[in-house]
Amino acid sequence: MTTHTFFQIFLMLHLVGFVLFAGATIINFVTLRQFWQQYELEGIKAKTILQSFSKLPVLGRIGMAAIILSGVGMMAMTRGVFGEQIWFRIKFGFVIVIILNALLVGRRLGLNLRKLMEENKEEITVKINKVKSNLRMFHTAQLVLFFIILLLSVFKFN
Repeated sequence: MTTHTFFQIFLMLHLVGFVLFAGATIINFVTLRQFWQQYELEGIKAKTILQSFSKLPVLGRIGMAAIILSGVGMMAMTRGVFGEQIWFRIKFGFVIVIILNALLVGRRLGLNLRKLMEENKEEITVKINKVKSNLRMFHTAQLVLFFIILLLSVFKFN
């Protein structure tokens, strides 16, 4: 295999990782909207919905790993040529933010929601509304960051 072929493989893995990570976030966002609708109507259905997408973060983590490993591979193959460009440095910063946001904020909010669902519905209304609001902000931030990363990657502003 040629160097160009290896670079193309890394690029493909990078895109697959991005799709997995962003896709898991979008599916999580859409499913949570359905969860909140069912939560207002019937708690048992809401718990089932919450349980059904509990393995989704694993796909996001696989996507994160693919992004990081393939990115390192592409940088090694190009000898860091992209690292000197402004668009890449900005993109890299956003990638770090999006990964940290997912690991630190998103994970904590998901765990809080699962924990609250085990408690009595009448006693947790204020807490659940706070988690709902925070999750909405989290998903909005993640989706905006994904869009910015995609925009920077495509247009490569200098």
